[in-house]
Amino acid sequence: MKNLIIITCISALMIKANVSFSQRNLNQKDFKSKSSVDYREQKQSNYNELNAQHLFDMDKSYQRTDLLGIKQYVRNNEMIFEVRTLMNVKADRFLVVFNLTQIGETAAGTDELINSRIEGFTNAIKQLGITDKDIYIDMIYLIPTFEFEVEKKLFSKTFNEVPTGFEMQKNIHISFADIDKVDDLVTLAAKNEIYDLVKLDFFVDNTGTVNDSIRNKSVEYLNKKLASFKKLNLTLKDKYHVVREASHAIYPETQYSDYDAFVSQSIDAVRMKSGVTKIRKPKTVAYDQIPYNEFSIIINPVILEPVVQYVYILQVKYTLDKPEEKNKNNYMLITPNGDIKKLDIQE
Repeated sequence: MKNLIIITCISALMIKANVSFSQRNLNQKDFKSKSSVDYREQKQSNYNELNAQHLFDMDKSYQRTDLLGIKQYVRNNEMIFEVRTLMNVKADRFLVVFNLTQIGETAAGTDELINSRIEGFTNAIKQLGITDKDIYIDMIYLIPTFEFEVEKKLFSKTFNEVPTGFEMQKNIHISFADIDKVDDLVTLAAKNEIYDLVKLDFFVDNTGTVNDSIRNKSVEYLNKKLASFKKLNLTLKDKYHVVREASHAIYPETQYSDYDAFVSQSIDAVRMKSGVTKIRKPKTVAYDQIPYNEFSIIINPVILEPVVQYVYILQVKYTLDKPEEKNKNNYMLITPNGDIKKLDIQE
C-alpha cells in the first residue's frame, strides 16, 4: 500500500520600508549609475535566493530537467516535481504616514503649534472622503532643547548648557482605499507645512482567499501535467510521496529601484579655465516587479499600478520502486581433474 506523507511549511515575507512613487524611467537603459546598478544587483540577489529555495534538501547529485512546462529534479529512484505560481493582487487599502516636527519656547506652546498644523491638514483631507475614523495621531516625543551660554571670566570662558525650549514630533496615520489619493494628500500636507511622507503601506483584505486560489491553481496544474506523462508512457509507480509547499508575499515598497544620470558634460572647451561647477543630478525611482521567467503559472500578469505579489511553491517528491532484478542461476562445471569453473550462460 502506498504511504502518503504531507508536510506543509508556509512562510510569509512581509518587509516594510520607505517608498517613493514615480513614472517608469524610459532612459534606464541608457543612463545607469553605480548606485542603481548595485541596487539592481542586490535585488536580483534577493530574487535568486527566492528562486533557489528548495523545500527538500537537494545537492548537486540531483539533475534538473524541464518537461511539459514543469521542473523536475531526479536522483536514482527519487523524482521531485516543482510548480511555482505568481499572483498579482491589487491592494484593497493603504496606510500613509506623515511626520511633523515642531519647536517652541514652552511645552504648551509647542503642542499648540503642532496641533494647529495637524488640525488644518486633517480638516482639509476630509474633502477627499477621509473621515475621523481613518485618521490616527501618534505622539512620538516631547523633549527639551538646549544651547550653550558663554560665561566670560577675567582670564577664561565657560560654556554652560541652558534650556532654550522644546521639540515635539507627531505622526499622522491616514487609511484610505483609493491609491490615487496619495498625490492629493501630499499636496494638502504641503499647504499645512507638512513635508515628510514617511511610508506608504499596502494591505490585502482576503489573504486567505488569495492563498486558497493560488494553491488550487498550482495543484490543478501539477495534476494536469502528471496526467500528461501517461501519454508519454511515463507511469509513476511510487512507493510513497511527500508534498511540501511555501508561500511568500512581496510588497511594492521593497520593489523600487533608483536611477541616477551617469552622464557628465565634456569640459574640453573650458579646460584652460577654472571654476567649473557641477549641478546635482536628479534621481528617478521606478517600480520593478518580480520577473516572470521562473514561474509555471502567472495569475493577473498585466499590471498598471504597484501590486502585492504572492509567490507559491509546490514540490512533490516521489520515491519510486526500484526495478526488480531477475533471478539469475549460476552454473558451475566440475572438470574430471576436480577443477571448478563458472559458466556464463544467458537465459
